[in-house]
Amino acid sequence: MKKLYLILLIPIVLIFSGCNNEDESSAVVIKDSQSFKDLKKQSNKEYKLKTIQGKDIILIVDNGVLKSNDAQLKGKMVLINFWATWCPPCIKEIPILNRLYDDYKNDFVIIGVLYEKNKDLDELKLFMEEHNMKFPVSVNGDENFRMAKNINNVKKIPESYLYGKDGKIIEKYIGLVDEESLENHIKNGIK
Repeated sequence: MKKLYLILLIPIVLIFSGCNNEDESSAVVIKDSQSFKDLKKQSNKEYKLKTIQGKDIILIVDNGVLKSNDAQLKGKMVLINFWATWCPPCIKEIPILNRLYDDYKNDFVIIGVLYEKNKDLDELKLFMEEHNMKFPVSVNGDENFRMAKNINNVKKIPESYLYGKDGKIIEKYIGLVDEESLENHIKNGIK
């Protein structure tokens, strides 16, 4: 009998404990709260990346289209490469990216986005010298992570995004870039 009583009591409690219009109308959004500001900042699609050389690169990604006011990016294909110094596949692809960066420098740019927080800049400079990295690397960790989250919730690295001269995304690479595929995309994109 107790079981039957409980079975009947549960739906009655649920009916009377639901939301009502008075509760909903009294909800208040505090736009000055820190969490609201953080949420607003997360939804911002403009990224101000700072390279290890101190140069600012402003990128805007809107509906999959990459835009920039940077003269070095205008009219070029752009590869955004999320990577880290502790990542073996990231290190393995550096020579591939260096070669393509050199071979197609008039039409193709790589932006390395360091996926590490609080990386010692002197240590990073030594790493870049050791691996002869030729392309710019963004070092401002919070902005790099915000961009990674907003672009495609990047969690595995290396992860790269190739954009055409028109700013539209062409290819996404998760893991080590496919050198042949990337080079073919570049050749077709610069025709």
